[in-house]
Amino acid sequence: MNKQQLGKEIAALRKRKKLSQGQLAEGICTQPAVSQIEKGLVYPKVDTLYYLAAKLDTSFSHFVNLLMEENLSWEEEVQHLENLIAEQKHKEICSYVQKLREKNGQLEEWISTFTSWAFSLSKYHCGDISLKRTIQELKQLYSMSDSIVLKSGNLHVRILNSIAFLHALNKDYSQSLYYYDKILEDGGSAGEKKGGHERTIYQIRVMYNKAKTLYDMKEAVKSLQVIEDGIRLSLQNENMSLLGQFYYYKGQCFEHLKREPEETAECYEKALFLFELLNKKLYSRLVWEHKSHYIT
Repeated sequence: MNKQQLGKEIAALRKRKKLSQGQLAEGICTQPAVSQIEKGLVYPKVDTLYYLAAKLDTSFSHFVNLLMEENLSWEEEVQHLENLIAEQKHKEICSYVQKLREKNGQLEEWISTFTSWAFSLSKYHCGDISLKRTIQELKQLYSMSDSIVLKSGNLHVRILNSIAFLHALNKDYSQSLYYYDKILEDGGSAGEKKGGHERTIYQIRVMYNKAKTLYDMKEAVKSLQVIEDGIRLSLQNENMSLLGQFYYYKGQCFEHLKREPEETAECYEKALFLFELLNKKLYSRLVWEHKSHYIT
């Protein structure tokens, strides 16, 4: 995280507008706070950075991009980890993160937070730490990380989603729903919405996880409401990644609510079509094994 570069840019823009540090700080923070930010000694809070950008006639995303410049050097490592995460290769994730730490020593803040999140989850999936310990580690990581670091790359959404999912596995449904709602209620600042496509993808995944949790709680009506919102958001954004799963759980809810068999069958048929279209063989097999009596 390049807070020195951010500080230089804020100082330059302030001087260009012929403002003193006190004048820039007015209504936003204190003059000493502006001084520390310009010297690159501290990270400003997200709202502080947003209002400083507005007062200096620049965009919030411009400041965030300056902060993240150092992460470009980690692009290859991040992409490799993302691929391992997508393929759920947990042992390889643990090994790769350990190698990065041994090779580079103290990692930059964003990459350190990102790798710590991936490492904790993978340790759990490998059976190296307990569910309870994993939740504690992720909560500690979230609480100790700077808000600017967490907002970058929607890392805060990914960590909170993991915490919520693990709480659901532990059947602590109230805590699970608390964290899902915390994500969904946070619409993001104006600056964040410029990168809204990636955020929408995570939002769809959170809605799916929340719907599953509600279904496991036998709250079929509430689950169905979230499913409908998830389907609507997926269609609006032309994103099919979880459409099949949404329709599968919609069928599950219809079964639980004893809706007309034709309605239930339509859900499973749509789910199967999407699974086969996207070559999701595991899900296709699930439909054929458990719901074949609905498929015409």
